[in-house]
Amino acid sequence: MAGGIAHDFNNILTVILGHCYIVKDDYDSGMTVNEHVGMIESAANRAADLCRQMLAYAGRSSQVHSKVNLWLLVEEVATMLTSAIKKNVSIHLDVRRDVPEVTGESSQIQQVIMNLIINASEAIGDLYGTVTVSLDKIVVAPSTSCVDFMDTDIAEGEYARLVVSDTGCGFDDTVKMRIFEPFFTTKFAGRGLGMSAVLGIINSHGGALQVQSVPLVGSTFTVLLPLPKDSYTASQMQNSELYLEAISIGTILLVDDEEELLSIGSALLNAMGYTVITAVNGRDAVEQYRQRPREIDAILLDLIMPEMGGVETYHALRTIDPEQRIVICSGYDADAAHEITSQDSNALFLNKPYDPVKLRRVLQK
Repeated sequence: MAGGIAHDFNNILTVILGHCYIVKDDYDSGMTVNEHVGMIESAANRAADLCRQMLAYAGRSSQVHSKVNLWLLVEEVATMLTSAIKKNVSIHLDVRRDVPEVTGESSQIQQVIMNLIINASEAIGDLYGTVTVSLDKIVVAPSTSCVDFMDTDIAEGEYARLVVSDTGCGFDDTVKMRIFEPFFTTKFAGRGLGMSAVLGIINSHGGALQVQSVPLVGSTFTVLLPLPKDSYTASQMQNSELYLEAISIGTILLVDDEEELLSIGSALLNAMGYTVITAVNGRDAVEQYRQRPREIDAILLDLIMPEMGGVETYHALRTIDPEQRIVICSGYDADAAHEITSQDSNALFLNKPYDPVKLRRVLQK
């Protein structure tokens, strides 16, 4: 597991450092600076998702379902894997950008996409072949006969349909009935947990899986994820939402023991129009708030800090002002934060790393 995580992080860091190297030395790469920054941001977001996934595995975070832009996720995963899989395998994308967002856990859906593409590329082996990844939306009508790989009827409704097919070795019906068993594998080496995890994630999202395969011809895996009734097309999202154009007013007390996080947090808040006061630990935060309680409009409080932790600081601040808006920030122990926010309507939780759009929304609540 450690080796697999290190491999994924090395791939992500290679992307980040490569783009930083080009921008820093001002090389003519054929891409604009904004394009390089966009690739850095995408890679960093994948790293953040990987961290959240491992924290969930360790029982240190809560899985929170949110809106997931499938076409963007598929394109990002395919781009990342293109440089990781063997050069004899090409990935062909046929992605419809009018597919509405689904409700789910982004890192888990990413795991499904990655596992299916990687398995498809490995099925091709050393021969030249193609992995085709398509995404569209379908409607399963009451009169339609639509079943999953176990011949169980799929519920009627609208679905996002992800199809991953390959021109690889394929498998027969005997293998088909066993590929989702834990520890079963047709590979020479491997843990055989990938497809079992894929099926579990799809089931937990209320979806369905279809499998077709012909030996020596190839295989096709079709994932159906239900679309919420209030779904809207992700590509129709207003671009202005992604930028910090609207100016906010107020003063934020930003509390964190990491100097770099204080720096980037202050920069983001300043870009939004806020005035920022920083505190390097919990004791500093409590003292600064005692001195200017009426000046501060909200507090961004790191959860994990030395000397005086976030929970202790929260309670100390509450003794001064029971109604001040406090946003607890953490990339580690979400459960401790949720214990507070579930009992305090003036306390909110924000995952690290900071997402500018989510940061603005939580401060404006």
